[in-house]
Amino acid sequence: MRGANVTKSLGKSYRCGRLLQALAAASAVGAFVPCAHASFVLDTGRPTGTGGPLVLSSADSLAGEFALTAGEDVTALSAWLAPGTTASGTVTFTVYSNIGNTGGNFINGRAGTHITEVTGTAAFSGTTGWLTANVNWTPTSSGDYWLALSVATPTGLDAPLETSTRTGTVPALGFASAGTSNQFQSMSNGIGLEVTAVPLPAGAGLLLSGLGALGFWSCKRRR
Repeated sequence: MRGANVTKSLGKSYRCGRLLQALAAASAVGAFVPCAHASFVLDTGRPTGTGGPLVLSSADSLAGEFALTAGEDVTALSAWLAPGTTASGTVTFTVYSNIGNTGGNFINGRAGTHITEVTGTAAFSGTTGWLTANVNWTPTSSGDYWLALSVATPTGLDAPLETSTRTGTVPALGFASAGTSNQFQSMSNGIGLEVTAVPLPAGAGLLLSGLGALGFWSCKRRR
C-alpha cells in the first residue's frame, strides 16, 4: 500500500513537471509572437482648413504634443500638408522630449535647447495629403513628447489649420508654433499630425504569467 502511494505521488509530480514545462514553453513562444499591428499614438485627423493655412517655412516651425509609453516602437511620423508658395521641399520631422536641457517646459523654450529623441525627413512632391517619414525609435521613458515640423530652406508649404484641437482618433495634447525666434508658443488651432507605433503586447504576457502562477500553485497544492 505504501509503495502504491509513493508511485501515485511520483505520478503527480511527473504530471506537474510536464505542466510547468508546457507553460514555460508557451511563455517562450509568447516572447517571440509578433507584436500587434501598428496603431496611432497621435492622430489629430485630417484638418478641415477652417482655421486657414499656416505657412511652414524656414522661419516657422509647428509642433503637436502627444503621450507615449516606454517600449512602444515608433515607426512613422506624418503631417497633412498642401502646396503653398512652392510645390516642393524637404520637411524635417523631429520628436522632442517635453522637458528641455535647461529643465524648462517645451513651451516658451527655444528649439535648440530641447532634447531631440528622433529625426526623420521626407520630400514633399506638391500633392496635398499626408507626408510621412519612416523612423525606428523606442522611448526608454513614458511621458509627453512633441512632434515638430520644419524645413531647411525658405520653402513655403501650407499646413491647413483646424479650429478645434480635439479631432481625430487620438487628439493632440496641445499645439505650438515657433517663428524666427525659434521660441515655441501655444496655439489654439491644430494641424494634421500622426505618430504610428507598435503597442506593447502586455496582454499576452500577463496571461502567460497568470497561467504559470496557477500551474505552480496547483502542483504545490497536489504535492
